[in-house]
Amino acid sequence: MNRFKKWFHTITFGETKKYAALTLWNFLDSFVVTIPYAVMLLSIYLFLIPLAQPGEALPENRLWILCGILLAQIIVYYFIRRRTYIAICVGFAGTAKIARISMGEHLRRLSMGFFGRRDAGDLSTVLLRDYTEVENLGSGLIPQISVILIRLTLSVVVLSVFNWRMMLAVLLVIPLSLPFAFASYKKMGRISGELLAAQQDAASGILEYVGGIQTLKAFNMAGKQFETLKSSFSKQHRHSVGMELAAAPVGMIGRFVLNCGIGVVMLAGAWLLTRGELPPFYYIAFLLLSLNIYEPIMILFGFIADFARTNRSALRIDELKSEQTLSEAAENAVPANMNIEFKNVSFSYGNQEVLHNLTLRFPEKSITALVGPSGSGKSTITRLAARFWDATGGEITLGGIPVRQMKADGLLSYISMVFQDVYLFHDTIEANIRMGKPDATMDEIMEAAKTAACHDFIMALPDRYQTIVGEGGSTLSGGEKQRISIARALLKDAPVVLLDEATASLDPENEVLIQQAISALVEEKTVIVIAHRLQSVCNADQIIVLENGEAKELGSHEQLLSQDGLYARLWEEQSRAGSWKIVRNAS
Repeated sequence: MNRFKKWFHTITFGETKKYAALTLWNFLDSFVVTIPYAVMLLSIYLFLIPLAQPGEALPENRLWILCGILLAQIIVYYFIRRRTYIAICVGFAGTAKIARISMGEHLRRLSMGFFGRRDAGDLSTVLLRDYTEVENLGSGLIPQISVILIRLTLSVVVLSVFNWRMMLAVLLVIPLSLPFAFASYKKMGRISGELLAAQQDAASGILEYVGGIQTLKAFNMAGKQFETLKSSFSKQHRHSVGMELAAAPVGMIGRFVLNCGIGVVMLAGAWLLTRGELPPFYYIAFLLLSLNIYEPIMILFGFIADFARTNRSALRIDELKSEQTLSEAAENAVPANMNIEFKNVSFSYGNQEVLHNLTLRFPEKSITALVGPSGSGKSTITRLAARFWDATGGEITLGGIPVRQMKADGLLSYISMVFQDVYLFHDTIEANIRMGKPDATMDEIMEAAKTAACHDFIMALPDRYQTIVGEGGSTLSGGEKQRISIARALLKDAPVVLLDEATASLDPENEVLIQQAISALVEEKTVIVIAHRLQSVCNADQIIVLENGEAKELGSHEQLLSQDGLYARLWEEQSRAGSWKIVRNAS
């Protein structure tokens, strides 16, 4: 029972009261639709009166009354159908919209580790296809099924009053058709899982193919990689056909068994009629109304494939909603200053620990550079400071307040980030810069762009600040994207700045301008900068040298060189690399 409640809660997006109202309107809609059947039966009864009682006149007045009932039914049905349509298309659609927004809020509170281990195609399948499946089932199929069951129950009760033996004849074939339904549902439940997996693979393949098309073309692999994508489409097609084949026993044998019920009713009625135990009108009524009983059951059988597929979608939504979010304080604590401290912090990616009992201090209004070999934990430290993840051990504080005790939005309001891998949204350049300060004026946006040395190239574009950039900023160069991200950070003007090799994608011509922009960005800020080129952080207030998740050295540039340790070796290696040039080997 609890399992059913959980499932029902999922397909109604938690709005069970709205769902009950939707079902009620569907029932009224269905009830009004059945009125013509009753009018038809009464009309047949009235037409039979002169035949059953010769000399008796046809009751025309009653027939006119029935015509009036049909006219009233048309008018009433219009208003009920309109209200039902609104309840489905507006009421429940609004509920589905709120449910999607709620899932978006849930995803926003998940750690970045979750997105690292989940495929983008998988998430897009859940948010788009699975929610659509559940919405269609919840807004259409379930209310219809509820109405069908109610109508079926009422029909059985009413007809049983007229003749219980004929009612047994009507119901006889229904249990015989159920095994085919159960067998089909079980098979489709298994195939639906395989179909969803195939759809996820296809979605992931499309994203990967489109995102990597430049690399594929460069290595002449576009055609070969498309064969892999085509294979995933074929797999999806194969499982889709399998779903239809699994539904065949219900669609064919189940319907055949139910149609045989008409013959059973005819034979049973004829036998009772010849024995004088069934009035002719009742016989006609059972023949007509048995169709009204079997048809809803056939419709239910047609829903089995939808149930199997949607049940799998509901489970995937529940699985995503059960992912553990980062804890969040009820109220946003305000830090006294912008000092950042790591106190005995450890962190693991799965079973691999990448930071080991790390204790660091990043003083307010100072520049701290993180240097070290690749994989030493530099980027992890900046992500932990912004609480993209929670440390697996120890504590991180901002202004003396543990970041776990701050609301996520509150914490991020104090932080600006400029990372090496810049992502711009498929929107205007203005909108991408405005993300730093949603209520900024156009003058403020342009001033930030000028400071970040990107105003000139923006003004050279056809639509200037209204130019649409491609997905991820694909229509711009790496340096142009980087400058826009710096403009965004300048506009935000947060007291803490995290820089991850912000000049890595820039050409020498603009590097000096960008360095000036960064200098303006970090002025009077608490800055943590990740540097691969040591020359760019020589003037940092302190440099932390990391290796294998541990702080090996700490000090100024001069102090670290004098220690003749890891930093000195890195400096020497980069100095040698600076003189590297391409040389053609003599043949």
